[in-house]
Amino acid sequence: MIRKLTELDNEKVMALVLPQASINLFIIGDIEMYGYEADFQELWGDFDHHNNLRGVLLRYYNDFIVYGLEGYDAKGFVDVIENHENHGVVSGEEEVLKAVEPLLKDNYINATTYFAECRKETLNLAGSEELRAKVKRAKPEDAGQIAELICSIEEFGTVQNIEEQIERTAKKIKDQAGRDYFIKEEGSVVSMVATTAENSKSAMLVGVCTAPAYRLKGYTTAIMSNILQDLLAEKEAVCLFYDNPKAGSIYKRSGFVDIGMWTMLILDKDAK
Repeated sequence: MIRKLTELDNEKVMALVLPQASINLFIIGDIEMYGYEADFQELWGDFDHHNNLRGVLLRYYNDFIVYGLEGYDAKGFVDVIENHENHGVVSGEEEVLKAVEPLLKDNYINATTYFAECRKETLNLAGSEELRAKVKRAKPEDAGQIAELICSIEEFGTVQNIEEQIERTAKKIKDQAGRDYFIKEEGSVVSMVATTAENSKSAMLVGVCTAPAYRLKGYTTAIMSNILQDLLAEKEAVCLFYDNPKAGSIYKRSGFVDIGMWTMLILDKDAK
């Protein structure tokens, strides 16, 4: 049986998702930040005939995240997704999404990436002391230079509007919804690592980038060491996605270990 979840279900929800806190960091973080009553966020649960919770579906604006144990009601969750007028990306751990993908009526593009985590016991503080000493944590006034770097990175592609990027970056830093660490050279930000989806158990690293002229010189490794050291003093694990094995080797030098695959089913709007 699938029904909407409320605060009264929180104990059951956490009992389901916390054993895989890294895989479920988005669900945990969004519940901790926004709860069950926000207009842009909804949660549904799949209960078996003994009233045991075996699956959770999260809507955040128009995107959905699915988590479920073996045998969860994938068809019921798909019905909820497709009843939402502007449904977009559907995400989740690869094995969980395998039950969902063939049931979706619309055309979706499958983008699957590696999912890795770093814990205190695997952390490797690499990087030169000279570069690590240059690492700074961003303040709202650094948002402009951070946005300039992000918008200059060809691999990020979709990031084009620098004014919007500045606004989002400044708001995130001000609201402490995430953190950005960076290194400056000659007065400009040349390398950075950011976080998102921070919760009491874990955090996700994003926005890992270095200006082309400064690549392969240890900047990313130095920033990674500092941000991981700070995060793991507060949390159990730090996670990231990667799809490039070369990038993966850099992350693994810092102590990241692959724990699974993450699938994003991206609605193909051209096919609708």
